[in-house]
Amino acid sequence: MNINTAIAARLKQLREQKNMSQSKLAELCGWAQSRIGNYEAGRRNIGVDDAITISKALGISPAELMFGDDHAESWLTPKHRKLITLFDQLPESEQDRMIDTFQLRLKEIDEYVEKYLRGRFKPSDD
Repeated sequence: MNINTAIAARLKQLREQKNMSQSKLAELCGWAQSRIGNYEAGRRNIGVDDAITISKALGISPAELMFGDDHAESWLTPKHRKLITLFDQLPESEQDRMIDTFQLRLKEIDEYVEKYLRGRFKPSDD
């Protein structure tokens, strides 16, 4: 099975798991039903933009559509997952505040490291 065939089969399986018809998925994506049919039959390759559109309509990640559940977010450590879970529980305004806080903290750390290195590698007066 080549990659396109695997993606086509995965799309059909994911759509069916959601009890969604090709027509309904196409409607959510703003496309004609034949486009979904062509994807599922492997007659048309799914590009990045379309993978994102389909994924949003199915409520999954683009990685899950393209690579399967085994590879979706496999690079995340347990700490990453915990942080994302906590972050997702916040209202959007608080999420924005947290992002600002992280950016400010990283800037402070960068300034501290820069100051430390300047002091450590200060040229000696000979």
